[in-house]
Amino acid sequence: MLDTMSASREKCEELHEAYVRELKPAQAHLRNWLSGPGDPQVDGSVESLDAVNEWFLTHIKEPKETETANLPSWWDPGRPTAEKGVPGSGPFTSSQLELIDEVQAYLGEVLITAIPDAHWVIYKGHKRDFRNGLTMLDVGKGRPLPVRDVVYKEALGIVLSGRDVAVDTLSRWVREESAARG
Repeated sequence: MLDTMSASREKCEELHEAYVRELKPAQAHLRNWLSGPGDPQVDGSVESLDAVNEWFLTHIKEPKETETANLPSWWDPGRPTAEKGVPGSGPFTSSQLELIDEVQAYLGEVLITAIPDAHWVIYKGHKRDFRNGLTMLDVGKGRPLPVRDVVYKEALGIVLSGRDVAVDTLSRWVREESAARG
């Protein structure tokens, strides 16, 4: 991922604009993936997250090393992806990063539906806060929500640690955040 903590304000704004611009296409791509019979319904509801997350948790394990996908704007293009197989490469292939990006975009959509005043912002905390410069979802009360990081962390747990992740992790998080703001 890109280091936004030490990036200039202009660079953070550029990355923020790219992130927000990529949300709708990522959501549309996920909907296209999940348009077949028996696929989860992608209707923007909190209830849909369990089926979408179950699908995600299964598919994130498939690295698809022969396929390359466009890298999300939040990924450092100078850092090789896992399919490159070089020292220092990231933990995910470009197709896995694309999948993470699509699911985090959908999670953002669900949060904005659940918390109507929510909007995307550039996080600004203490000068040594590693989250500075990240695009996060401001939901009114408390610290903005690290939507991308929640999905990325879930994927890391599955791919690197082989950890079991409950399918209701995302929906439970949305319900908790929504209740805390309500």
